[in-house]
Amino acid sequence: MPIDQEKLAKLQALSNKNKVGGSRRKTGHKAAGSSAAVARDDSKLYSAIAKLRGVTIDNVAEANFFNEDGTVMHFNKVGLQIAQDYNTSVVYGIPQTKKLDEMFPQILPQLGAEAFQALAQLEEQMKQFEEKKAQEETEKKVEETD
Repeated sequence: MPIDQEKLAKLQALSNKNKVGGSRRKTGHKAAGSSAAVARDDSKLYSAIAKLRGVTIDNVAEANFFNEDGTVMHFNKVGLQIAQDYNTSVVYGIPQTKKLDEMFPQILPQLGAEAFQALAQLEEQMKQFEEKKAQEETEKKVEETD
């Protein structure tokens, strides 16, 4: 069957005029929500730990991670898995960011003897720093009055 070049050219010109541009999009589909993404991330996490032969640790009441800026990531409901052969621990849950001052009464009973010694040393250093600062301020005041 021979192709009529004139008809083909007309059809091509007509189709070029009707193009809107851009790519076609499927309608009726919603974008994946954050809960689907979180579930997908969790399943990836679980499968990665399973490959490392991770063991779930039960009866963990809470976990605290201390940041350098003085805040604490506090996990009230926590899941914990450990892969001892690979020195890997996974803590998962929904953290709350709190100030160290808020967490201090809850943390004190969990500290050992070494931590109390470290706190005593820290307190002594803070007292020395404050005394030194006060002494420098009084020296500045004396110099300003002269």
